[in-house]
Amino acid sequence: MWRLSTLSNSREKVLLPSLSRREFVSGAAVLVSTAGLRLPVWARAAASVPTADQVLLGVDYYPDQTPESLWEEDARRISDVGFTNVRIAEFAWALMEPSEGKFEFAWLHRAVKILSQNNIAVILGTPSAAPPPWLSAKYSDIFEVNAQGQRLYPGGRRFTCPSNATYRRLSLTIASEMARAFADSPGVVGWQIDNELTLGSSLRCYCNACQTGFQAWLRARYHDLETINRTWGTVFWSQTYTDFTQIPVPLPSGGDPNPGLALDYDRYQSYANVSFQGEQLEMLRKVCPRHFITTNNVGLLDTIDMRDLYRDLDFVAFDNYPGFFEMLLHQQSSAPVPPDAISAMSAMGHDFARGAKGGKPFMIMEEQSGKAGQRSFGPQPEKGQVRLWTYQAIAHGGMGVNYFRWDTATSGAEEYWHGMLNHDRSNSPAFGEMQQTVRELKALGPELLYSKYVAESALVFDYDCSWAVQIQPGHFSLSYMPQVQSWYGAISPSHSGIDIVGPLSDLSPYKIVFAPLAYVVSEAQAAKIRSFVQGGGVLVTGFRLGAKTDTSQMVRTPLPGLLRDVMGVTIEDYVPIYSAKQGVRFSAGLAGADASCGIWADILQPAGAEVLGAYTNGAHSGKAAVTANKFGKGKAIYIGADLDAASLARVLQSLSGSAGVRQPFNVPRGVELTVRSAGGKQWIFLLNHTSDAQTMGNSKNFTDLLTRESMTGKIHLGAYAVRILQEA
Repeated sequence: MWRLSTLSNSREKVLLPSLSRREFVSGAAVLVSTAGLRLPVWARAAASVPTADQVLLGVDYYPDQTPESLWEEDARRISDVGFTNVRIAEFAWALMEPSEGKFEFAWLHRAVKILSQNNIAVILGTPSAAPPPWLSAKYSDIFEVNAQGQRLYPGGRRFTCPSNATYRRLSLTIASEMARAFADSPGVVGWQIDNELTLGSSLRCYCNACQTGFQAWLRARYHDLETINRTWGTVFWSQTYTDFTQIPVPLPSGGDPNPGLALDYDRYQSYANVSFQGEQLEMLRKVCPRHFITTNNVGLLDTIDMRDLYRDLDFVAFDNYPGFFEMLLHQQSSAPVPPDAISAMSAMGHDFARGAKGGKPFMIMEEQSGKAGQRSFGPQPEKGQVRLWTYQAIAHGGMGVNYFRWDTATSGAEEYWHGMLNHDRSNSPAFGEMQQTVRELKALGPELLYSKYVAESALVFDYDCSWAVQIQPGHFSLSYMPQVQSWYGAISPSHSGIDIVGPLSDLSPYKIVFAPLAYVVSEAQAAKIRSFVQGGGVLVTGFRLGAKTDTSQMVRTPLPGLLRDVMGVTIEDYVPIYSAKQGVRFSAGLAGADASCGIWADILQPAGAEVLGAYTNGAHSGKAAVTANKFGKGKAIYIGADLDAASLARVLQSLSGSAGVRQPFNVPRGVELTVRSAGGKQWIFLLNHTSDAQTMGNSKNFTDLLTRESMTGKIHLGAYAVRILQEA
């Protein structure tokens, strides 16, 4: 039964259909042993409500895919590595419920007991990402329908509808039975709900159950059809609705859908997944109050609002596979892939994870440990890279890591996905690296791992902008996520620390805020920006600023709409660029080589703003392309041109420096620098993402906490090396 409760979406308080929620405990409940901890983890779990002062260092393990005769050996070897926990059972529904209503947990109890006897804590995964064949055969209405109106079929995973009442009931049932079976089991310390809700062959569902759910969501959000018709402008193409049951889902219909409907449908699909998770979450809070609860996802996907998904979970857990970024970049271009391009994508994923729950330390639930792939192998990690990837997560605010996986599968779709043990159960090439890293992280301890990531800059990531641009890009090559990634990659070499924030986040802690492709701007967001700049902050934004309202209607005032006074410009025209090329020449304030302009140009007409760059070609030659406007105590910079990568990096780093952002010392390209702090202490991370040794100057006296070396004058970094420095 649906009932109304007040939830928060990314922009405003709205009434949404939802289950009631309890007031959840705060903080990350992380229950694993560290160096010197006397009690076994399950004894500590029983002692009190958990607190976030421990360390999660583990591996993902599959007793359901491993002969039981090997469980004792595996548990001993996992313990010998120094691991404190495993995640298990997230894909074992068919073994736990072999037929409807028949539950068999004896095998899982045996596995948990063996692990516990070896002082290995257990994170249990609820198995709703991959239902068993009996369920798919019996309930034909549970299948997801993709954006082309095609029904998905069983045989893989993530092929079910998040709105379907039957599937939600069955998923909650198996999760509830698991919870009751293991609520008091020694060794069980936490839960992962489902698996990678953001990842599937079909990113959203468009079935009949989703249409019914969408209509109920709209009724709760807008209350009446008159408001919907006005908000979406349904008079266009005779789409005025007279009954909620008439409202469709945006499937192919001979023409593009109403953009307001399409944007709201993306919001609904995010909500459907969040509420699907929420049913299991509410149950687990009641049945297993001493266990922590999280879920895992892939960071750089935008189908679900991660801020909503993780809001009531104890901490964020994400998966990290740098090898996939390298494969993706190779598919896009035959040119050599620079190492800092891959490291920037991973870094952005980590910052995205940290930002999903307001800056709290996060966990990597799946860290790449070897070649990873399904139909083809990914690249073999070079010696030192797996350790480097682990420390990159820690450097960006991670508090724990689980490697994926212990033993490499010898059957199924992930046979190419190498773990810590090869197919013949010999040690993988990076086995020793992971063992070394676990030993080092235990020695570093919770003070570092729960310290604050230091950031003076912020990058705005707005799901509404991403979804609205996808619906109506304005140029076939324009997409929100690549623009955000491009800006992040341009800023990251400044090593200033970057928080990824939402459109309504508090901006006051930052010296400079970057907001690329801010296509959708609400009144509330405009007020946040205005206050930030008036108070002395620096805002840097780009083309298409404020072109749409948060209902996906075009702004009816001169652009950039609600922020015209802040930016000190009016958009004279906007120009998608195809065959006619455009360039930008900079003034003395941003002196440098002329830039090329890619797919878009906003033609700026200053109204008090200073011109920092002008177009060089065609009818708009000489007109403003980049401007800076003093507003209150701060400044607002408008980059109207889609600058080439090198020029964008130079401009953004120059603006960052002029805003007062500084780094501890200069580092060469390919070396990443981040800072974490707690209790007056600072930890400086240096990560060499290149295969060459690197040297950098240093005027202070530092100690490397990993090697205990003292460093003055010069700091040396070997290939793929890591240093964690504290001032001596």
